[in-house]
Amino acid sequence: MFKTLKTILAGILAAVIVIAIGASVYTAFAAPGANIFSTQSQTVSNGNGNGGNGGGNGNGGNGSGTGTGTSVLDIPASDLSAEEAASLLFMREEEKLARDVYNALYATWGQQSFSNIASSEQMHMDEIKVLLDRYALTDPALGAGQFTNPELQALYTQLVAQGNLSLADALKVGAAIEEIDIRDLQTRMSQTDNADIQQAYTNLMNGSYSHLKAFTGTLLNQTGETYAPQYLTAEQYQTIITSAVSNGQGNGGGQGQGGGQGQGGQGQGGQGTAASGANIAAATTIHGTVVSYDQFGLSLTLDDGTAFYVQLGNQRYNQSIGFAPAAGEGVTVYGFPGDQGAYSAITVTMDSTGQVYAFRDEMGRPLWAGGNGNGKGGGGNGNGNGGGTH
Repeated sequence: MFKTLKTILAGILAAVIVIAIGASVYTAFAAPGANIFSTQSQTVSNGNGNGGNGGGNGNGGNGSGTGTGTSVLDIPASDLSAEEAASLLFMREEEKLARDVYNALYATWGQQSFSNIASSEQMHMDEIKVLLDRYALTDPALGAGQFTNPELQALYTQLVAQGNLSLADALKVGAAIEEIDIRDLQTRMSQTDNADIQQAYTNLMNGSYSHLKAFTGTLLNQTGETYAPQYLTAEQYQTIITSAVSNGQGNGGGQGQGGGQGQGGQGQGGQGTAASGANIAAATTIHGTVVSYDQFGLSLTLDDGTAFYVQLGNQRYNQSIGFAPAAGEGVTVYGFPGDQGAYSAITVTMDSTGQVYAFRDEMGRPLWAGGNGNGKGGGGNGNGNGGGTH
């Protein structure tokens, strides 16, 4: 999808501009809604995993810290077509639609998920604004609840009215917005060959995957209702939900990933994952056609004709998620150069179906490497790696 992989990697390595954006710490219900794959600020810090009180529900650690990431400005600019310009203007307002609806529904219901994810949507808006400024496009964003695009204006009015009916309806509205966002980003991703735009859209789409999981999880926890997809196919939806990173259970401000030892009743520790030496700051998006799949990786022909190999990892895991691309299929890969010279995939998106397969988490850690911790608590506090993520 982009001009040449070498140009992009050179642009990243030569970059001196870094965006550091602090993300809001999510509550237990909203935590999966963090923009986990964004190249914006990503930090994993240590916290204390407290043993369960009474019933034994383990509290996740309160993560804190700051970090830096790679800006889309680290990728060289390309010529902008009229279609690409229109796409950027539309996505700026669609991300604003999500932010404004969530803020309105938070004011009605006080459900913290809406406030937290609205903050993430502001980050998405900011990332698109960087590109609007780069390409000297006039920002279409107006005041809260107001839109230049008449279709988005009508959709905003419709969704807020629907979300005001009940908390369950509000959470379904949140999930529907994320479905729409994913669908629109997939469409616009296929219409651009500008690597900086592809990177931004990949960041936004991966954020939407997490937001969708957050809303549907909160719906189930709050109402007992299982969400049914409205805009994505059942297969696409299930892939997104099951491939998202599993978070530790508990009521802490961060995502508990420790398995602390205490005294008394049973508590549940979060999922542990092995550390990796992933060069996540150098992550890029590439596009090509599958030449072959050997169960461990993909041999591709990139759009510029370059032969390229993408390392996927564990064969059993690849089979478990149903990943079996055929020769000739177009794929978009988001990944990073490994310390042994291999290019490792974080996600692979099938052009024909839009289905996304996740192989590593936002920090580049293999999804097949985790184990379930078992924290025992009751009266005692167990020290563990809280792993609170921002």
